[in-house]
Amino acid sequence: MEIEGFGTLVRPDELEWIETPGGNSLKVLRVSEETGSWSALFKAEAGTTNPPHIHLGPADFYVISGVLEYRGGTARAGEWIYEPNGAEHEATHHPVETVYLANVHGAIAFYGEDKQIVALSDWRGMKALLDQQK
Repeated sequence: MEIEGFGTLVRPDELEWIETPGGNSLKVLRVSEETGSWSALFKAEAGTTNPPHIHLGPADFYVISGVLEYRGGTARAGEWIYEPNGAEHEATHHPVETVYLANVHGAIAFYGEDKQIVALSDWRGMKALLDQQK
């Protein structure tokens, strides 16, 4: 809900999870067309592995529940992760159902074979999901 002059109030419990390929679901909380940044809640089913990717801008993640295993280590509920611009991941794995908040300040490029970019997650795609959510 937009609050004129004061920003936006989001009630995530009132939003439905949007399923995406690969075992993840999300709730888009905010998208900034001006900066290309976006925030979303992610829910990864147990056993989900996100494909190799590179961050084309910094991002931070707060694990609300579950476990997030990534190149920097293992983050559990209550732990925060910062990824600088250019951070690369072979894979991010969720051994148990995991819910986390993502604040992303740029696109994420997903790799296929030979590090060819096969998909891009950016503010435009998140805005389309946000519009679908309303």
